[in-house]
Formats: sequence, structure tokens, C-alpha cells
Amino acid sequence: MGWNGLERNKLDYILTDLLPVEISELFSFSQLYTFLLKKENQKILDALIQEIKQNKAQSSSRMFENGWSTKPLKYKILKGTDTMREMSVIQPFSALNLFLFIECYQKEILNYFEKHHDYSIRYHKKSTDLYYKAKSGRVTQYFQDQSFRAGRGAIQQAGNYFKIGPFESINSFADSRVWRMCNFKYKYYAKLDYKACFDSIYTHAFTWIIERNVVDAKDAVNSHLLVTIDRILQNINGRSSNGIVVGPEFSRMMAEVLLQHIDNVISVSLSKENIIYNVDYVAFRYVDDIFLFANQPQVIEQILSKYKMIGERYLLRLNELKLTKGSTPCLPKEWLEKTRQLSDIIGDFFYQGRKSDYDKLPEDDQFIVKTEFISVDRIKDEIAVLVKEHSEDRRTIVSFLLSTLLNNISKKKNGYTLFGKQRLGKALLLIDMALYVYAFYPSFDQARKIISIIAYMNSEIDFKGDDKAHTKLSRTINRYSFIFCSGNVFDLCDWFPFFYEYNIVLDTKTENHLIKAAEECNDPIVWANLLLYSQYYRPFFDELSKKVENIVEKQILRISDKEPMMQVEFWYVLIFHNCPYISATLRQKMSDIINDIKIKAGGGKGKKLFPSAVTTQLICDFLEQRSPSGNKPEESLFNWKGIKNFADQITYRTYQRTVFKRYRKNTYGLYASLD
Repeated sequence: MGWNGLERNKLDYILTDLLPVEISELFSFSQLYTFLLKKENQKILDALIQEIKQNKAQSSSRMFENGWSTKPLKYKILKGTDTMREMSVIQPFSALNLFLFIECYQKEILNYFEKHHDYSIRYHKKSTDLYYKAKSGRVTQYFQDQSFRAGRGAIQQAGNYFKIGPFESINSFADSRVWRMCNFKYKYYAKLDYKACFDSIYTHAFTWIIERNVVDAKDAVNSHLLVTIDRILQNINGRSSNGIVVGPEFSRMMAEVLLQHIDNVISVSLSKENIIYNVDYVAFRYVDDIFLFANQPQVIEQILSKYKMIGERYLLRLNELKLTKGSTPCLPKEWLEKTRQLSDIIGDFFYQGRKSDYDKLPEDDQFIVKTEFISVDRIKDEIAVLVKEHSEDRRTIVSFLLSTLLNNISKKKNGYTLFGKQRLGKALLLIDMALYVYAFYPSFDQARKIISIIAYMNSEIDFKGDDKAHTKLSRTINRYSFIFCSGNVFDLCDWFPFFYEYNIVLDTKTENHLIKAAEECNDPIVWANLLLYSQYYRPFFDELSKKVENIVEKQILRISDKEPMMQVEFWYVLIFHNCPYISATLRQKMSDIINDIKIKAGGGKGKKLFPSAVTTQLICDFLEQRSPSGNKPEESLFNWKGIKNFADQITYRTYQRTVFKRYRKNTYGLYASLD
């Protein structure tokens, strides 16, 4: 069957676009997705969609009104040199309403992008790429009725429901023919960005767009797209109009609406001054990063001035500290060239020939980690010198080097064997080097690369079953225990289920430090991960579960009857309401809170429910699901069972984020970037 006109299952949006990539692997909307796929719930959702579309057609209707406002879970991850970025996890009540919003407004949003994307090199389009890459490596075609069979693990790898292009990363743009041609065609360049863009976006700015357009303003009814965006962004963020939630792809999509408007205003203004796009200048914007090329320095200055003036009109300010400009060509930075040289040295540890040549080698020589002596200490010294010289760029340096290791080791999935006879020694040398690099920048995404590297090796080494291999792996990791004492605890979340799976035990001092860090951040997801890790030793587990139970009880006692979903303590209900390691009495208290929300949403017998009330009741039913025996299932939002072969799942997520990506031949000309 051809793929023109085919559509993905609309509910996939809940899996792909509503959670940050940097979230604990054990937290997901996967079970919510399964719940909503039930036939009886599909009927409810279809009826809701029809009702909302009818209301939308009535100019007097207030779309996505209050009544489901929720407080997101805020947490911080390492992002930047020495800075932290605040991320947000939205509540399932918000997730369901965002799904309905996208379902009812996506045509308008996508049409808007199609008309106003002149500067944008990362905007959303309707996806017709109905292919995903299975764990086996096989490319599988996807159909609407195949959601059950496709596998949630596959679907949620993509991170985006819509096609995003023409470039999927800044790196792909900087490595493209477009970039190189601009460096030849134009004499001057500048790079700028907005300071704390998402945190600075004022939700009412979307309605200001209408006010500045007299024609649209006359039609600015309550159901107008921009009015609805303003309302819905507040509702998912605790009714705050200052800033939008950071993390979900949904937020980038909404920001794109405002940023494209600013681009358009600037483009029109320049045209009126006879500064012609594609002649006098070109501009490329990737989210809030803006690249300018021009033949006259004064044109660069004029564009910068307009971005400053028009951005400030919408409360967005340029980051003066990160502004760079000069004459072309825009050359790679010194750190990049040195990092590439080190990366090449690391790449030389591995067989780099073609697979066909590899297959012709004698069987005893068919492995990709070379037998030659690896001078790890020398390389460590060179890495240390590089990081010290370019400390401001250590985030990218660490990412570059660990990606080099992972990309070579991941050839395992293509039918290569990693090691020859000295497999354990070689494996430990490479793991030690990876941990050494990781220590310079222990971020969330780099942790996943290390876990993936170990998982690939495990298929040949058997770190779990071989006592000698296990002991040496444990010693190697504990040698770097200082990372777990100094690192940000949320960035370390995925390590804890990994340690539990591989039976890696940290020393008591490190464990105590982690518990203290968990107390300071007061995050239920962190506590849940630590609790699962503690199961390796019963007295430690009993002690920690008692501590966690006391914390959960204190948190839920702070929840008032009025709008519990608007209180951050409610997150302890969402995470622990079905936790098998706390008392049934405490679980019942949380169940009572959920049931009370459902009753209040009902509004009384015989009363017609608003769509927001229906969605609230639906989520409460999801949270309160019980098995046929009457006991709650162990999975809801947090996977209390843990994931069998957790490290393998992380590996798949880290390397195979390729669901619904392009597998056809390139048809995008100059704008193609396949990195």
C-alpha cells in the first residue's frame, strides 16, 4: 500500500510531544496512551473532539476554559557550561487537553507555519512519513490501526509527532550546503539569540499579535487560535502568564507561532526600506537562534536593530553577551578542530573498514576493537588539557567524544563483534575512558550514552552473570563515585535503575549524599528512582521506604481541597498513588484525593459536563484503574515494576530516535541534512 493520504494514530501525540526528552526513563505517558486506546475511551474522545469543533465554530465559545488548570513539576538539569535549566513535566490532565487542542487546531497552526516560515529552518509540517525503525533494525510501515502492534517504545522515540524541517538540528544546518554557500555569497555574518526565550515569552503576547492586525482583531473571538494559545499555555503552567513550560516539543511549536510573527514583521519592514531578502541578506532562525548573512555591514546592523526593537515589543530581549558578528567565512572554533583530532584518535581504536571487507577477515580476526595497546592515560591527559583550554565549550567537547565512542561501539547492532580474546580488559579500558570524559560534564544525555556503551558490551562480556566481570565493572564505576556526589541528582536519575539491573552498589557515603540531594530538591521522581535502587539490600530498602512514606504523607497533607491539581504537592499523588512499597492506608488517602477531584468535576447529577470536566474524569479513571482482582496495577505514570533489560531500552532510545523519520531518497535539494 502507498503512503499518500495515510495518517498516524492521533493519540501518538501524547507519547511524542508532551514530555521533555530529559525525563526519567521510568516516567512516561505510555500507560495513559494504552488506557485512551480502549474502544470505550476512544468513543469519549471522538465525541469530545466533535463537541469542541462545534464550539469552536461558535464565535462566543470560550475554548479550553479554566477548570483543568494544573501545576507542572519543575526540575533542573545541567545545560550550558555551569548553568542549570529549569524543565517542566505537565500533568496528565494537561496532556489530554493539549491532545484535544492539537487535534482541533492543527490545520490552522500548520497553515500559519506554511505562510510565515521565511526565516525559520525548524518548523512543523504534517507528517506523511509513516515509517519507524524497529529494534531489530527493520524498517516497518505504520498504519493507524497498528498502534498496538507498533510498540509504544518505538513510537515515543521520535520526540515529535509532526515532520520538522528543513533542518532537524543546528549542527545539520552548520554542516549543510546552504551554510557553506552563504559563507561564499555574502561578506558579513552575525549570530544572535533571545535571552531566556521560553522563560521570557508572555502568553498575552499571542493576543497582542491580533491587536496589531486590525483585520484579525475584528475576528478575535474566544475561539481564535491565538486567544486559545494564550489561555492554554497558562492552564498547563499553573495559570502563569510569565513564561511557557520548557521541555515538551509542544512548547517549541507554540513559541514558533510568536517567533515567526516577529520574523515576518522584520521582513516586511526591511522590504519597505528596499533591503531585499535573498539579495541583500538572508536570515535563518532555528527556534531562538538566529543567523544573518549580508553584503553590507550596515545591513547586518539594521537587522540587529529591528530584532532588538520588535523583540522587545513582545518582551523578548537579545542576549548581548552571546552576540557574534564579523566577516565571512564563519570558521569553526579552535576547540572543534582539536576535538575532532582527539575524536579521530579514539576512532582509530576501532576497525573502520567496510562491512564487506570485515566479513572476509579470518573468523579469529572478526572484531572491531583493535588488539593494539590503547594509551588511555595519554588520551586522558590530552582531554584534560583540551577541556581546561576551552572550559566554556566542555559540554560540546564531552558530547562529541562520547558520541564517537558510542557510534563505534554501536556497530555491534550491524553484525559486528566488538572484542577478541582480551575482551574484558579492553572493555574496561574503554568504559574507564568514557567515565573520565563524562566526569567533565555529567549531564542527563551523556549519562545515557555511558549506559548504552555498557549495554552494547554486555552482550559479549556478561557483566551481570560473570562474577569477575561484574566485580571489575563495579570497581570501575565506583572509582568515579565522586560524579554522583557532585552531579545534579536529576541528571543522574537513569543511573539508579541501571545500577539495580546490573547489581552495582555505590558506597555508603555516596548513597547518603544522594539521599541528602533528594531531600533538597524535593522531587517525587527522584525519590521513586532511589527507592527502586535501594532494593539490593533489604535493611537499606526498609529504611528508605519508611523515609519516603513519611515524605509522601507530609506532602499530601499540605494539599487543600480547593484545586488540588494546582498544588505542586499533588505530584506526590501522581507518582506514588499506586506505589507497592508504601502502606495501603496511605495509598487510600491518595485515592480519596483523586476520587474527590472526579466528583467535583461531575458537578451534580444530570448536569451537562464541559469538555474539561469530561477529560478530568477520564484521567481520574485512569489513575484509579484496578485489576480484576481488585488490586491496583503496578504501572500508571511511574513504572514501579522497573523495566526488564533497562539498559537495552536506554540504548534503543539513545541511538534509535528515528521513528517516522525520512527513509526515502532525499528530495529536499539544498535544504537536505542527513546527519
